[in-house]
Formats: sequence, C-alpha cells, structure tokens
Amino acid sequence: IKTTMGNLCACPPNAKPERKETTLKYYAGMTCGGCSSAITRIAKSIEGVRDIQCDVAKKEVVVVGTMDEKTVTEKFTKWGEKSSKEVKLLESL
Repeated sequence: IKTTMGNLCACPPNAKPERKETTLKYYAGMTCGGCSSAITRIAKSIEGVRDIQCDVAKKEVVVVGTMDEKTVTEKFTKWGEKSSKEVKLLESL
C-alpha cells in the first residue's frame, strides 16, 4: 500500500470542519414585533442557526448553533443600519 502525506486524512476532499455549537447574545434596538420577526427571519436564513430567541422588551437576541459569528453580526448590523436600530454583540459563549 502506497500512501502520501496528503492522503492520510479520512475526510472527504471538500469537507468543512465541524464547528462547535455557540451561543451569541446581541443587543438589538427592536421596538416591535416587526423588528423581532425581521431578526428571526434573518437568523433562520443563516447556515448553522439552530435556535433564535428575541425579547423585544429587553432588546435582546440570543442565537444558538454552529453558525459563523462574523456572518450573524454582519447580517444583524446590516438590518440595524437599514432600520436605524443599534445592534451590538454582548456575549459569545
């Protein structure tokens, strides 16, 4: 059997590395159910999002899954800019 260093991995050639599940907590200047619905719709469109919780009264959004933190932050920030709402990442667990 002939092997080379490049063939030692059993992963399929274009396999993405598995991501660890994380929880991201954001401040989002939501003022109504429409804001909450928009944030939920955006989050659900992101690959790896398993759960999304919006609390309009506290202006908090919690996203759980294996998603990319940068992608979520960019999409929420874009929503904030378009709707004149402040958005910032509070915690990444």
